[in-house]
Amino acid sequence: MEKILLVDDEPSILEALQRQFRKQFCLQIASGGEEGLTMVRVKGPYAVVVSDCRMPLLDGIQLLGLIRKIAPNTVRMMLTGNNDLHTAMEAVNKGEIFRFLTKPCEPETFSKALEDGIKQYQLNLSSKTVGKWG
Repeated sequence: MEKILLVDDEPSILEALQRQFRKQFCLQIASGGEEGLTMVRVKGPYAVVVSDCRMPLLDGIQLLGLIRKIAPNTVRMMLTGNNDLHTAMEAVNKGEIFRFLTKPCEPETFSKALEDGIKQYQLNLSSKTVGKWG
């Protein structure tokens, strides 16, 4: 089962998501951008990383941009309570995110986004293999 990392500076959100989706997905959590980055480096690879946007020290846009460089096959998503157009554009342009989700996110929408993210990750891996050998 592919691993998914959820990053947010609000423990209650992480715990709720983990509780709700733990039977469906292999979820790990990180409380903030710096911890998330460390986990990607030490415990990766992750198929999907879902990050909050507004976090102290290392925000979600910065985090996803760094993950794009160190783990380019990992699918990056933003889950944020800040749904303004500027934030979405910055996330897409700097972090090259796969999905931009807003809080609160319907469980069906979140689950579908994770499923799509895993499929995209597997596609990323298979296209690297085909390109290398084919």
